[in-house]
Amino acid sequence: MERIGEAEAVIFDLDETLIDSQQGLKAAHREVADHLQKFLDEHHVTVEQNTLEETIKHVDDEMNRIVKYNRDLWWQKVVDTLCPGKRFPPRYAEKITAEYWKAYDDASVPYPDTISTIEYLKRKDYKLGIITDDDGIVGRKRQKILNLSFKDFFDAIVVSGDEVTERKPSPVPFLMVADKLGTSPRQCVMVGDKPFTDIEGGKNAGMITILVVRRRWDASVEADYEITTLSELRTLL
Repeated sequence: MERIGEAEAVIFDLDETLIDSQQGLKAAHREVADHLQKFLDEHHVTVEQNTLEETIKHVDDEMNRIVKYNRDLWWQKVVDTLCPGKRFPPRYAEKITAEYWKAYDDASVPYPDTISTIEYLKRKDYKLGIITDDDGIVGRKRQKILNLSFKDFFDAIVVSGDEVTERKPSPVPFLMVADKLGTSPRQCVMVGDKPFTDIEGGKNAGMITILVVRRRWDASVEADYEITTLSELRTLL
């Protein structure tokens, strides 16, 4: 692939781009399934564990696609799918959401080539940024980033939904991170895993876009470039 010569900055999405959130999601879905199984048992509804976890995964994907991140509301949607008419207590939903995030964070780790790729880009004097949507809980994603071992490599971080109302794919948070980096959006490369948020948003802001294919989404928007691992950025930058 032809190298991208005009870029000054590289901006990354976080989940499923820099950190292996798939492992975190599997752990979180198992945790939620265990709790929901108890609720279903109490209402004499029999659901296989695999079916329950697949339903949770489907709801997780659906809510991410429509940018609805308040997990407290997700669990009622799961219950509606499996046993319509049953009301899931909001107080219990908050507890399950807390367990979801604990399991997710404990199991989500950087991809094997994350840190080496970031180090490579810093040696090449690229400005580095992160743009990520909030998790439906103000401040939670920012704290998560502050706990990352590689946070100090980044010159600017924007959590859309927290410090700016608009979330991806609105161009607003993308323009904000470019401004924080002190560069033009046209000289920024946006690297993300979701076409309908990361790539569409980057394009809306006038950035060069690179899709890192962690899994295939059914989406019409296409990135300027595609890679399957972060280390492949060395062939472009």
